[in-house]
Amino acid sequence: MALKTFQLDNKQQIVATPLTPQAFAPYGGVISADHQFQNVQKSEANYGTAIKLHKVAPVVNNFHNSPSGAKETANWNIFRCTAPKHLIKHGGSKAVYLSKVLERHPFSTQTFVPMGQDKAKLSYLVIVAKTDESTSEQLPNPSQIKAFICKGNQSITYGAGIWHAPMVVIDETIPHLDFAVFIHENGVADEDCQECYFNPGYNVEYTLDSSKL
Repeated sequence: MALKTFQLDNKQQIVATPLTPQAFAPYGGVISADHQFQNVQKSEANYGTAIKLHKVAPVVNNFHNSPSGAKETANWNIFRCTAPKHLIKHGGSKAVYLSKVLERHPFSTQTFVPMGQDKAKLSYLVIVAKTDESTSEQLPNPSQIKAFICKGNQSITYGAGIWHAPMVVIDETIPHLDFAVFIHENGVADEDCQECYFNPGYNVEYTLDSSKL
């Protein structure tokens, strides 16, 4: 369900920064073993052949607060995503993505796990915004949008109610990138997902060179 279309005076320029658990913490969680191996609780597992990292990202189900009271289920979905080339402009070692929509899942976290992607490749963008608490509408604040660039061995969890863009694949060398996606859903459209549009949108600049991250 679309809640509002924001009319922007001009296209904001947002620079995507590298995804880390610390940087993304206000918006949810990150599953990134290279970052978390030394910083979270861990234990030996699988009779000594594995190391278990504990509780690396949140799982939240707040559907008990939903107006309809419709029963939710915990679902694994697959998103087969292609790069939105019609919204990407290239220039040297950088590119710019034109983002026009943010969505949120009011009562559930949502986790995206990329599958089959080279761990070192710059693979996708994560674009997020907090809710504007200065109004009663509970809409995103267009002036407080952040963007992160993610590698193939990083997964992200959007916090319940966190505004975010649909998945943006930036690896244009592959036909598609599959994500395993975990979320709670109850089948009521406005309780599962809400959207806001932005006109003419905002520009997200990102590097194409992983050595610069």
